[in-house]
Amino acid sequence: MTAEAPTTVGEGYEPVGEGLTVFESAEPVFGRAKWLDSPDDVIAFVESGEDVSEVIVIARGGTTTFLSMALNAGVRGIITLQGAPESHLGILSREYGIPCILSVAFQRGMRTARGEVVPADGARLRMDISARPAGYVHMESGAPVDDSPVEQDVPALTAEEQAQIQKLLTDFRGEIPHGAAGDAQMQQSLSSNVLDLSDPEYDRELTAGETTDILRYLAWCVWDALAARAIEGESGLIPRQEYEALGFMDSWFRHPGWLQAIRERVGDAGMVEIGARARSEIGTKINLLHAWAAGTALSEGRAVALELELHEFEYRAATIPAAMTATRQLYQGIWGSGPMFASMCEYRAPVLDRSWIDRFQSDRIGLGSDADRTTFQRFNGALELLGFLVHFDNRLGLGDSGPYPTEDGGFVIVCDRFINEPAYEWSSAAAGLPYAVTIAMFFDGDTDLQTKVQDRSTMFTEPANYLPYVTGVAVYAREQFDTPMSELRTLTLADMDQMRAHGEASSAALYKHIASMSHDGEGDGRCRRVRLRFPVAVRPRGGHVRRTGGRARLHVAGSSRGGQLRDDHRRRGRRDDPPVLPDRHLGQRGAAEQPGHHRRRARRARGAACPRCARAGHHGAARGEHRPADRDRRGGPGRRGGGGLGQAAHRPDRRFPAHAGRAVAVAAAAPTGQPADPALEQAYQQFLAPNREFKQLTSQWQADRDLDAVLAGLDRIDGEVSRILGDAAAASARFERYRSRFGEALARFRGGDESALAKPMAASYHDIWMELHEDLLVTLGKERSADDE
Repeated sequence: MTAEAPTTVGEGYEPVGEGLTVFESAEPVFGRAKWLDSPDDVIAFVESGEDVSEVIVIARGGTTTFLSMALNAGVRGIITLQGAPESHLGILSREYGIPCILSVAFQRGMRTARGEVVPADGARLRMDISARPAGYVHMESGAPVDDSPVEQDVPALTAEEQAQIQKLLTDFRGEIPHGAAGDAQMQQSLSSNVLDLSDPEYDRELTAGETTDILRYLAWCVWDALAARAIEGESGLIPRQEYEALGFMDSWFRHPGWLQAIRERVGDAGMVEIGARARSEIGTKINLLHAWAAGTALSEGRAVALELELHEFEYRAATIPAAMTATRQLYQGIWGSGPMFASMCEYRAPVLDRSWIDRFQSDRIGLGSDADRTTFQRFNGALELLGFLVHFDNRLGLGDSGPYPTEDGGFVIVCDRFINEPAYEWSSAAAGLPYAVTIAMFFDGDTDLQTKVQDRSTMFTEPANYLPYVTGVAVYAREQFDTPMSELRTLTLADMDQMRAHGEASSAALYKHIASMSHDGEGDGRCRRVRLRFPVAVRPRGGHVRRTGGRARLHVAGSSRGGQLRDDHRRRGRRDDPPVLPDRHLGQRGAAEQPGHHRRRARRARGAACPRCARAGHHGAARGEHRPADRDRRGGPGRRGGGGLGQAAHRPDRRFPAHAGRAVAVAAAAPTGQPADPALEQAYQQFLAPNREFKQLTSQWQADRDLDAVLAGLDRIDGEVSRILGDAAAASARFERYRSRFGEALARFRGGDESALAKPMAASYHDIWMELHEDLLVTLGKERSADDE
């Protein structure tokens, strides 16, 4: 903290806590405290009938969805024990204009069920948010306190551990900073010109070196966007970290195949055409965020899988260059030319064609009165919250772009809110609302407001609360995902007020629905029974938009370590079992290198103008500060740089453990919902008999260690499964790889390596067998039954 605590806090109040201010306000905030520990607490609080406008709610985590009903109810203020201003809750409290201090450490108060210290319910509080980053909480003198010592379930972090975490929050891998300075260092480290979209050979396959350059830059880009979020804390409603980990891994195992299938259908020019729709349409998920996710999600999923030791470093690495090629083609359509990422243009993302800005200006509504501003602000906050909630605390339901200069010297920021996504069955709670609402916000040219739009389509400003600076808006509703632009509905302030009320009711209904979902998970048992869908928009040449997708299912097995997919800061029984995603976002280990790539560093040259900045009227364009020119486009072999940035942290001896003693077994299967190939169904039925024999064989080996008898049985089973795999490979070529892997394990066992038969996590015959079994089940959309045992 850099700001000093106020020396005078007002008669009758004493300082009790310090945290992080989300946005500044000169006036102190007064209200009575209310601790909310569970979704049931939130529902009861909002429906109690009391005047919540004078209540400062206190919650554990810094995520949005847990407090969504309280946000809509209009509480006076928010205090959390975890989180950061860049977290989802920080963003939403800013949109609502609700004062918020995150990550407060209280010195005095009452004990929660977990032993945390918080002010007693009903105690009068004073929030000081007059400066950033530090915010202060004061409690009325004489309020109830519990000074008794409490036993900690989890040992506190040491000073050294805290310093290490702070270093990783401040610098990528402890070396590269956030923002423009970090971008410059990352660009300097590239070995090719692959991030320059002016390449006329956009349709060629990327080399390993170019792919590594994209992955390295994306690794920094993810950290730059999400490092602060990595410590935002648990939701209390949605186990978002578990879902993200599973979603990332699903992207890794499935999306390269889906991208390839789309590319084969529409061609290279068709991929560019799909990306170009981000320029010509509003209210579309073919946008900057989803293009970014096409690259980052599968890379993050690979990294999480490596972190959990689910497979070897080289596993399916050949699919990554093709996936990055398709991702680059989408970006080619979005920008046309110039740098690939917004962070390479000082976080400016003017995606839309200029004709849209003219249309926004013609439909502009002024916010001349306090009542008009309040109507817009509540509408904006309610719909952004609903977008978060429909997408399970995920920004995929939102998207910002800009700034776009206007003729009067001002600028426009454009925000999409996806509030009724039919791909998700739970979106039925939003029935009657449009698929998306787009908000164009106007700002004057003489404002001191500074804007920054990240590659994940999130706008941040300085000062943090931008709402007082908005002078006018233009708002549109897109009823369906494919509603033509000529049929958009322009909203008036009265329409916004009506839709806001509808959106708040939908959020309340969805909140209760999510809170009532049954639990289904190992480890801490908090994963709710929700299967995520991943819709993909495809536009064949000369055809119409077609929406494809399927249920993505991940099979979770018990973990001998008590569950590794954990929400942030959820009570953990052991310090050596950290949550996966904070570790991934902060460390960014394992996925930013292509096998076989030998890295060389290229000198960065300046001089070429950034066409995106020039199009937006950005002052840096003439200086050519953003475009990495004069690099070898193809990359190529050379000496590997020693240490530091980009070194791969991987273990080449890892193998895919489909065995039940590890955390997650995922097969690279086709999306559920597609008809199963009859040949695969036949192969599965034929597999069941040798499956039972193999289990008996491994039991026999453990009982009597009769090498000759087990080898004779294994030779017979190996011949049978090899024949079955030959039939399966005729339907899907990837099953062919199992034959050679079985052969290698058998040869090791025959040569005297007893671990090669059934030792877990040893690339044993048993490991490969269990992976094949899971692959067949997931591909065919089957659950385990008595036949499989």
